[in-house]
Amino acid sequence: MTEVNIEQLCNGCEKSVTQIKKRYKGKKYCSTCYARIFKKCLCPKCGLSARLPKNDDQAICNECIKKQPCIRCNQFNRPIGKLTEYGVVCNSCSVYFREVERCERCNVLSQKLTKISRFNDDLRVCPKCSTRDYETCPSCHKYRLLELDEKGNKVCKKCRTQPNKPCIECKTMISAGCGDLCDDCYWIKNLWSKFHQNIYLFESSFLKKQYENYVLWLVDLVGAHQAALYLNKHTHFFIKTEMLWKNDIPDADQLLLVLRASGLRKFELVTQWLDQIHSIKISSVHKNECSEIDQANKLIEQLPQPSLAFDVVFAYKQKLDEKMHQGKTSTRSVRLAIKPAVALMLSIQDKQLLPDLVKVKVYLSEYSGQAAALTGFINFLNDQYDTKIDYISLKHSNFMKEASKRKLEKELISMLNPNTDFNIMVWVKNGLQLFHDMSYQDSLKIKLEMIVEIKDGYNVLYNNQNYWLPKNIDPFFKQ
Repeated sequence: MTEVNIEQLCNGCEKSVTQIKKRYKGKKYCSTCYARIFKKCLCPKCGLSARLPKNDDQAICNECIKKQPCIRCNQFNRPIGKLTEYGVVCNSCSVYFREVERCERCNVLSQKLTKISRFNDDLRVCPKCSTRDYETCPSCHKYRLLELDEKGNKVCKKCRTQPNKPCIECKTMISAGCGDLCDDCYWIKNLWSKFHQNIYLFESSFLKKQYENYVLWLVDLVGAHQAALYLNKHTHFFIKTEMLWKNDIPDADQLLLVLRASGLRKFELVTQWLDQIHSIKISSVHKNECSEIDQANKLIEQLPQPSLAFDVVFAYKQKLDEKMHQGKTSTRSVRLAIKPAVALMLSIQDKQLLPDLVKVKVYLSEYSGQAAALTGFINFLNDQYDTKIDYISLKHSNFMKEASKRKLEKELISMLNPNTDFNIMVWVKNGLQLFHDMSYQDSLKIKLEMIVEIKDGYNVLYNNQNYWLPKNIDPFFKQ
């Protein structure tokens, strides 16, 4: 077989050559450039003679380069896999410096393509495809290639060929395929390893002690395995509230002020520890109020800043906040009043314009159920911005009834789509409002046991009165 010489580009002379003499910091040099650029001199690190590039004052010899730590994992004395322009890469980390290529089996991009001889397909495949015939060993619970043992059970090669061994900590016998520790000892070691890493995040000795107390409590509650999985997430609670842990446990109001209700929901076990051990219980009423306030603020943040729309809604919220502090309204009512106000301003394309009667009608034609909730905002616009929107006449006009009817018709028609899951309760409640003019409040009182299916539709018994609804409402819309 004749040898084929592939030409490569020399970075010194920028010519194509068939043989590369030297690779240095990711660059290639031909024999001519090697003799021209690399001159014999003393290595500045070890003092021995070596050929070093004359234009690099920081250059050291190959033996000194090999003694450097891997630039990725920072470990010493590992087999060298690659010499980059930034330094040495060990053999294990070198795969992360390869070019990204597509798996020849599943076409997924990967840096870890390899050929697996047992598949006999000569394809370079990604890690997932290379282990596609792996299974979880029932003995050691490792994901490996399994073989049949003498009893016909599928186990990994280690568990099949080697005897059980003792855990190096508790001496419990474990399968040969396991590591040096049994599951219990592994998770205990894992937990306290994370603890000793995380403890350096805190400056306060008081907080460090309380953090340790929490870990001990958590282990007793859920075990070392779950505690190890939870710990890093729960550590963020102590990081975010570190300024509160001076020489005492922070109180409920301080924690709620820093983390808010949404933050406390992420750390239920920590709040349980505070309640059980330190009798610090965060009131559900205060959490709900905090949540309502945050939701109202998020609604206003949907509006672009700066803009007239944002300024108007923000001023409206300030007025509502004053009423709330006076005890005339609740945080929930404030949030429910802000929502349609924001939606109305978002429906206007130019955020520097105030709404008029036409824009309000356009909005209510889509969201007729928001008419009552929008009343306060329209009154605010009329009082503070002189918009003169005759909202009382609008609410008592046929427009609202027609808008509500069109919305019900649209919802019922959408339910005729064969690709939509049919919900009989939604069908009946909307149908009673559309065909029998039942109020929305009364339709909410309809229960499933009030509905009787008959040949041509449904009979609904409510307040000793029968209401009939069709199974298919096509004929009603063809008229």
